[in-house]
Amino acid sequence: MDINKNLDLEEIREKIDRLDSHLVKLLEERLHIVQEVAQFKKLTGKKIFDEKREKEVIQKNLERVKNKELNHYIELILKDIMDSSKEYQKFKIGISTRYVNDLELENKKLGYTGVPGSYAYEVLMNLLKNNKNSNIYNIEENKNIFHFNSHKDLVEAVHTNQIDIAILPIENSIVGEVRDSIDLINTKNIHIIGEVRHKISHNLLGVKGSKMEDIKNIYSHEQAFMQCSEFLSKHEWHLNRMTNTAISGKYIASKDKKENACIANMKTKEVYNLELLKENINNEEENYTRFFIISNEDIVIDGSDKISIVTSANNESGALIGLLQIFYKYGLNMVNLKSRPRVSKPWEYYFYIDFEGNMSSEKVKMALEEMREKSNYLQILGNYKLYNLEI
Repeated sequence: MDINKNLDLEEIREKIDRLDSHLVKLLEERLHIVQEVAQFKKLTGKKIFDEKREKEVIQKNLERVKNKELNHYIELILKDIMDSSKEYQKFKIGISTRYVNDLELENKKLGYTGVPGSYAYEVLMNLLKNNKNSNIYNIEENKNIFHFNSHKDLVEAVHTNQIDIAILPIENSIVGEVRDSIDLINTKNIHIIGEVRHKISHNLLGVKGSKMEDIKNIYSHEQAFMQCSEFLSKHEWHLNRMTNTAISGKYIASKDKKENACIANMKTKEVYNLELLKENINNEEENYTRFFIISNEDIVIDGSDKISIVTSANNESGALIGLLQIFYKYGLNMVNLKSRPRVSKPWEYYFYIDFEGNMSSEKVKMALEEMREKSNYLQILGNYKLYNLEI
């Protein structure tokens, strides 16, 4: 590329400064209009994030770009503008939380991933049985319970109001986080309203009449394979990954071959009439998975004492420490901190944080307001409590 040797860097910078001054005026004007949008949404109850509208705005403006080589970079700028607009709307609308006495499940559309027998299904059944507002008769025949093939489909269903409440796995005590769950909650208009810690007990199941020596193929979810790796390493079986432990049970039942077995819970054995070949094959006896109860409505139930947020620090020295010191300043106990990559920005990260508190507390409100000012992104995922369920 030919370089004009007569170029003057200071002159170029002056041109950029003039353009920037125009941009700031236009952005300020845009945010004034965004304020009107926020007021309308507050009055009508419309959600801040409108995915369809956002895509339309970005696509419409990309079509106006004359130099198509710049499309990718302009798209990144447009997405940043949209994110900033959403943050400003949240600030103007304020917290529109509804406080309730207990989890409201009666006449709600409920969802989980997998098929009957899955751990999420088991959690949902236990939640219904332990909920004082639910009719405990014929729970498993409830017509308002829906199952989904993936976490993405489940979260999308909550986001689009196809269902009201869902059970989403978030973290296992042995193998760590369920990678896509936090990212999905962060990008959609959904709220965490409860947490369940469910004991995981994996079993080796086969079709009726089968024995250990018949097995050639094992079917299950990848996490189940990891959590039972010590037992599996003693055998030369072919491992077949499936999207859910209960789906693997349903699959081997449908094939009805003695060479097939699965790793799943006892509920799967019961639902699909399978043979118990080996009980409790976990690497660790104390194996638990955290499940979030997620909702399309921002509610806080009496006794809620944990808050989950996602934030992002400015890309400068000491920025993250500055955010974390806010918890110390206001006497808030942080119980979990994880980093997640920002998909649209390589080598930049979100930080997922759990801390103890309630949204009605003045010190929590002040801490979050200071965090909003010092961070370049803040999303409050929910204020909730742990449910200790009788099984």
